Amino acid sequence: MAEVDVRVLAKSDHRAAHDLARGSQHAPPVSDGEWAYAQDLHEPGLALGAYLEGELVGTSRLQRSRLALPGGATVPMAAATGKGVRADRTRRGIFTRLERECLDLAVEQGFPVVGSRVSEATIYRRFGHGVGNLSRAVRLYPREARLRPEVPCGGDVRLIGGASSAGLLPRLYERLGPYRPGVIGRSAAWWKATWEPLAKSARSPVVAVHSGPDGDDGFAVYRTMQSGDSGARVTLMVTDFHAANPEAVAGLWRFLLGVDLVEEVCARRRPTDELVEGMLDDWRACRTHSLNDDLWLRLVDLPKALDARSYGDGEPLVLEVRDELLPANTGSYRISPDGVEATSDQAQLSMGVDALAMAYLGTTSFATLAGIGGLRVIDSKAPANADRLFGASAAAFCGTTF
Repeated sequence: MAEVDVRVLAKSDHRAAHDLARGSQHAPPVSDGEWAYAQDLHEPGLALGAYLEGELVGTSRLQRSRLALPGGATVPMAAATGKGVRADRTRRGIFTRLERECLDLAVEQGFPVVGSRVSEATIYRRFGHGVGNLSRAVRLYPREARLRPEVPCGGDVRLIGGASSAGLLPRLYERLGPYRPGVIGRSAAWWKATWEPLAKSARSPVVAVHSGPDGDDGFAVYRTMQSGDSGARVTLMVTDFHAANPEAVAGLWRFLLGVDLVEEVCARRRPTDELVEGMLDDWRACRTHSLNDDLWLRLVDLPKALDARSYGDGEPLVLEVRDELLPANTGSYRISPDGVEATSDQAQLSMGVDALAMAYLGTTSFATLAGIGGLRVIDSKAPANADRLFGASAAAFCGTTF
């Protein structure tokens, strides 16, 4: 078989790569109008193409973003997306070449972390990715789901139209900041490609904005779907929901559950520790529909990634990490509330970089990882100490597709 040539794409090849990636997901090529919105997602120097005998047969790209960490800091993150191999050229190692080149490109471009939304969970652990956070999908029936009087009350919710939302939502999302670990930055190109076409369409979703004492502090985006012939059976589907504080969360849920003529309210992605059940008179009026992996993480510059986040009140820990694809990461690190440094001291825990990605935002405890064979325990006291160091005050949550 001919040698696969993987290289950074020229701007003139971006649209062909975009269509190839869509085709691998069984979607049609973009129209000229759609490409006008999507083209800025292809940043110069961050899109890769795989060529076989001069033909483009595979592609992957990175987008600049930032990842919120425990403690409130952020770290540069490359959002890996637009991946695909042409259907008649699969199972020839092309995706493997692209994935490895993509990791190398991320390191070269100075990203400590790569984030992905994965279509097949069996693939990515082979390349050192781990589940960075979980999200749950919930379903509530407004006739049953009444908020308890003790739930925070205050503020105001208003609806804004499509034209207004295109200008307001990017500013509001930026204002919310890194309010939870796992939240990622949304670039101007992301808003242009993802939101503007929706806002300008005839089926523009509804946007509810919550305002508290200090101004706008949360929003929920939803659309309605009729189920059956009667207009009385309406499902309100929440597709985007971000809020900076408990009052805004409660205020938006109160609004959503109070919309008239709605039989059920569904939210696809919510934080795992958002206790909607506890807001209700009837705990069982909120049903968890599914618990899902959300943002997958790949730590590509381990010293920078570890040093970027803060740590809890634990004793210094010596952690040995293995990384077969990026051997510069392999080694032992002393981690303490004061920071991170490489060390030659005896390790207390040993793990692969994929397992460390699962603990990086506090999503999976070291004790749990030890119990499922995700790490090797050398010092029996180390898992509990590692959990004190890596623990987070809130569950990680992303809630952004890319």
